[in-house]
Amino acid sequence: MPAASGSAAVTEAPPPAPPAPTDPAPHLPSTTVSSQPPPPAGSANEYTIGGIQVRDHRSGSNAPLDIPPNIHRPNTRQLPSTLTSDIAQKVRGVLADCAKDLPKDARGDHPRLEGQVVVSIKDHQLTVTGATMQLRDVTGAALEPTRQCIEQHSVGLQTAASDQDDLDNYSIGVTFAVL
Repeated sequence: MPAASGSAAVTEAPPPAPPAPTDPAPHLPSTTVSSQPPPPAGSANEYTIGGIQVRDHRSGSNAPLDIPPNIHRPNTRQLPSTLTSDIAQKVRGVLADCAKDLPKDARGDHPRLEGQVVVSIKDHQLTVTGATMQLRDVTGAALEPTRQCIEQHSVGLQTAASDQDDLDNYSIGVTFAVL
């Protein structure tokens, strides 16, 4: 199969407007993909995931993103890499615990975890408030329970953020090999 070409533009989606009383269509959750027919050639496939509007310009038949993109506007606050590394290593520990019983035959040649954690800082303490994870190159009945274990046990992880002011909803991307 030829590689896809093109690009995908991602922007923060505006908050959904409440449906008008005369609107016959129900308002769908933001993590669903439109069931409309594909757009005509040369146009973009648009959908929302995790509150982020994605306009996918790639050619070919491509699956929609299943992990929200990390968007940090230029010239805005960035967390230090030492802090994001500290929390990422705690997520890696959760992965090791949750995947320890993942059967060898369920793992492909290069199994990995890809995901996003959303963190907040309050009173100099960074806390994971949300997690969206996907296991890649992993199959079988253990895939979904392992993924859920990682997401559930990642939420609530904490690390000290002594030199950081309060912050809400900062996303951090994570990718780890599943050993």
